[in-house]
Amino acid sequence: MHSFTLYAIGIALFGWALYSFTQAISRRNAKYNPRGLPGPTLIPWVGRIHDLPIEYMWLKFKEWADIYGPIYRTKMLGANFIIISDESVAEDILVRRGKINSDRPEIRSLFDAKSTHGSMEYLPLMGRNQYWARQRKFTHSQLTEATNARYYGIMEFEVKRWLNLLVHEPDNFYFSLEDMASKIMSQLVWDDHTVSTALTPSAWGLLTQMSPAGPITNVLTPLWDLPFYMNPWKIAERKRHDEQQAWFMERLVAIRRKMEKGKQRPCVTRTYLETAAKSNISGDYEASCVIGMMALVGIFTVVGPLSYFLVSMVHHPQWQKKCQEEIDRVCEGRLPVLEDMPNLPVLRACIKETMRWRPNVPTGVAHESEADDWYGDYFIPKGSRLLPLDYAFLRNPVKYPDPETFRPERWLESGWPTFQEPLTKYPSIKGMTSFGWGQRQCLGMSLTQDETVVACGGLLWAFNLKKKIDPKTGKELPVPTDKSNSLLIVKPDPFMMAFEPRSEARKEQVISEWNVAQAKDTAERAAFLRNAEKKEALI
Repeated sequence: MHSFTLYAIGIALFGWALYSFTQAISRRNAKYNPRGLPGPTLIPWVGRIHDLPIEYMWLKFKEWADIYGPIYRTKMLGANFIIISDESVAEDILVRRGKINSDRPEIRSLFDAKSTHGSMEYLPLMGRNQYWARQRKFTHSQLTEATNARYYGIMEFEVKRWLNLLVHEPDNFYFSLEDMASKIMSQLVWDDHTVSTALTPSAWGLLTQMSPAGPITNVLTPLWDLPFYMNPWKIAERKRHDEQQAWFMERLVAIRRKMEKGKQRPCVTRTYLETAAKSNISGDYEASCVIGMMALVGIFTVVGPLSYFLVSMVHHPQWQKKCQEEIDRVCEGRLPVLEDMPNLPVLRACIKETMRWRPNVPTGVAHESEADDWYGDYFIPKGSRLLPLDYAFLRNPVKYPDPETFRPERWLESGWPTFQEPLTKYPSIKGMTSFGWGQRQCLGMSLTQDETVVACGGLLWAFNLKKKIDPKTGKELPVPTDKSNSLLIVKPDPFMMAFEPRSEARKEQVISEWNVAQAKDTAERAAFLRNAEKKEALI
């Protein structure tokens, strides 16, 4: 017999043996598999990983949801996934049964992100344990205090800086937008806007590491278990992880030293250090981590919506004009501030519709079941990954008629299923499904809403947002509506656009607003340091 034929027969026999073995294992472990749930045909252990695209994964999940219904099962490399595409089902499973469905699955390409063995770094990814409970309480109290204090004027200050940059460097808007969000969080938690240049890449480094579209070990998970010395993914993550945690600790130590000299202004880290004895946080390492994560998440949740707001306004100039008319009427020529929010329903509607039209977390963030459970006739075994598919929620044609179209009027006009009154309160992005479910709902909803209102309001007060004209061809450069990264939290791919000052007078006003704000801030910082030095001299 020809050697090639023998080789082919050998491969076939090996494949049959492997299939028989995996089938036997599957039957033996049947009690650990979902039962009764519809879903695509599964290959033993592999599941459907072979035809699930890394890019725009949410589209495939939505395609399956349209076939198999509001809750279905799939499997990937031995892990059970329960995909939920209906809000009422998500409410039942993730909220009403939150006591057993609020854990997080392990992310393979991070070192013990669930903190089951004492690691404390990643609050949004932690298992439902003592570290998560106390850090969540700490984060909630700090963000509530900042919200009640109107963020100490930091948002308005940084938006003025950003608008000034857009006047002078409009083509650099993609970087400056991210840097504005980073500066707000840097000032809020460390009172130092200069560290934004390090914070921003640190944020995207973590987001990439934890996303399916990041390292291959998030998909081909067995690769993560290779020995460290021959595992390039573990070696790279060890370096990224340790450098990030060391940097967080450096920030805390620097603030402690300034406090000892009486030269540290209020910020989240100072508040922790002043109240550490009363805090449930175990010490400086844990505190530096939870504060650092607060800063990182404050970038994630804002950059996507702000970037897509630019896209939505460029493509819908009629709504841009309506927002500008509202801002001009309410603010009477001045820059919008947080106190104006109740009187800007059209602006809020455009922001909310942007987040519905182009959701920030289209796949949702997975929960993990902590106990066997039945949902009707469906058996959901302990350890299943429960994925609330936000892209499907926000394209429900019953709740959102004409779901593919950008229609802010759905939040403003009676007759639409989503309309709520009073318009001084609604529309509000707080409570949107994009912020998660039950005990895992994002703590930064108020911060995201406040920052997007101030930033988007400032943009439309200052500029007409347009497509950019190619100087060589004289044609408009495209601004895609369907191109983005495929990370867990998405933002549009880089594009070009034009920021046209609404008038020469408004352009000068933007520059003047920033110069005045900068001079005031410099004077206040200098006065604070002089007073601190006087007190030190008296001692």
